[in-house]
Amino acid sequence: MMTRDLLSQQMAISEVNEAETYKSLTLDLFREIQEPLKLLYDQTVTASKNFTSITREALRFDPRIVKTLRYCLAPVISQMRLGQLIGLGTTESFEEQGAIPTDEQADRLARWFNDYLDKDRFQWLIRPHTSEAERGIAEIYAKLWTVSLQANQNTATKYRTQRKEQQEKAIATALEKMGLTFQDRLGAHQLPRPRRKPGDPPHSLLPRRPGGIDAVEDVRPGHYVKEKKILGGSQKKQKSDLTARPTEEAILFCVEAKAVGIRLDSTKRLKELNDKYTDWKGSSVPITTVGVVAGMFSEAELVATIKQRQIPIFFEHDLDKLVEFLKSRLYYGVQWNPNTLFAEVPASELDEALEKIQTAPVDADAEQAGGELGEA
Repeated sequence: MMTRDLLSQQMAISEVNEAETYKSLTLDLFREIQEPLKLLYDQTVTASKNFTSITREALRFDPRIVKTLRYCLAPVISQMRLGQLIGLGTTESFEEQGAIPTDEQADRLARWFNDYLDKDRFQWLIRPHTSEAERGIAEIYAKLWTVSLQANQNTATKYRTQRKEQQEKAIATALEKMGLTFQDRLGAHQLPRPRRKPGDPPHSLLPRRPGGIDAVEDVRPGHYVKEKKILGGSQKKQKSDLTARPTEEAILFCVEAKAVGIRLDSTKRLKELNDKYTDWKGSSVPITTVGVVAGMFSEAELVATIKQRQIPIFFEHDLDKLVEFLKSRLYYGVQWNPNTLFAEVPASELDEALEKIQTAPVDADAEQAGGELGEA
């Protein structure tokens, strides 16, 4: 049976595992990201004549250098913010696809880069009469400084994405081990249509499906789907990370993956889980919301989510317990009944923790949601 002591033990294991995951994954990502950024820096040096000539022509000739130039500023600026300054939503198309800016856009970009270039970093711009040896050292350090800024930010952004994918893959593997099959399209299995013969009337058009789960039958028994919106009258129509239907029973299990590397983020991630639970509870689709967590969570907030909100929580390092729950509604060895759990925890402590979750701010800032510097 899940008790506070058992929860504490599981949390301790989860925290150690998350720290190891962070170390191994970020180190590989950082090394992988650095090399192309070094090459792009060299392209920027060539196109801008070592930052002495950041012009409309240079930016139109090689728009991808906008990515490096954003990190040469004081302060660094995001894709979205810089894009808005020149009348666009983002500079991503220049940086990633090499789209050529218009003359006016290139002029605005050039003015911004020249006005806010971090000249202290590029010492040869303010000390033109230094020796050749000193200039060489300054150029090496400017490159290391700029590439490090980019690599660190890009690593942080990519880590969030890859960590989420890794966690969802672990859950999917557990579902497949219990016998579930991945379903790539919602709805009942479609039999192939018979081949039309000459003179036969054309096949009638298949009804267009809504862009999400609108009924239990959208997920076939013994199957699961990934990243599908829950419709069925729900207000926010939020996506479920994985949605499983283990048996013929008319119920879906929406499994939400939450990995937290900084304890302060525990409240926000649990708010997301709680908000989805509330939304899906109002749906016409019968849903049981399930959480899978990893990392640095608040113990009181986990207990409040399990007992007060009645959302079963499992740990990524022990997904066998999730499988048991999906098969037979067993929660750590006993039939799922949150009202009987954590009797030793004072109600006032649970109420306080739940209040903290429900009043936590939502990450609504578009830049922050995609990484402050708006790129991967």
